Amino acid sequence: MKRYFPGRAELIIFAVVAMVGALIASNATSRDAAMSLMAFPIFVGAAVTGLWKSGRLRAPASEE
Repeated sequence: MKRYFPGRAELIIFAVVAMVGALIASNATSRDAAMSLMAFPIFVGAAVTGLWKSGRLRAPASEE
């Protein structure tokens, strides 16, 4: 079960992306729209990390 948790590097990347998104959204005129747009890269990153950790994103071993 522990292998499904993100590692230190992934947590740092998610934190940096979240901080950059919050910084951009704080300077935007419509904060709600900016926050929803900045949440998209975080969601995609979390989805890719989850698929990678579960083994579904890795290429299958070649049968030669």
